[in-house]
Amino acid sequence: MKRTVLAIRNSLVREAVAMALGKAGFLVEKASSPDPLQIVATCSATLAGFLVMDITRTGEGTLEARMETVDMLRALHPEIKVAFLCDKTSDENIAYKVKRAKEEGKIDAFFYESVSSDYLADALDAL
Repeated sequence: MKRTVLAIRNSLVREAVAMALGKAGFLVEKASSPDPLQIVATCSATLAGFLVMDITRTGEGTLEARMETVDMLRALHPEIKVAFLCDKTSDENIAYKVKRAKEEGKIDAFFYESVSSDYLADALDAL
């Protein structure tokens, strides 16, 4: 069973992704805090193979904060797959930066929030 941690602040998106992943056979743990140390601890405790985080304009969900989490996590678990969710419509600049992070090998995948949850689950399963 594939273990996944979701660090998604929008509860509707988080629940939709969790349901789709569950249907696809993933064991899903929702991060209880956006704090990078808590996310890393949750991934470690659950032996997660995947981490899915959303990117926001402010707070602990910014690209810079999320990349800090990725760096901490990969120092402990270099094998973990990391995917970002972002909204291309509301902020094309963030979407471009997320795309660049993928191209540079800093993350394993990215998805626009407009894709279906089932597609996201299938794409993660293929990683």
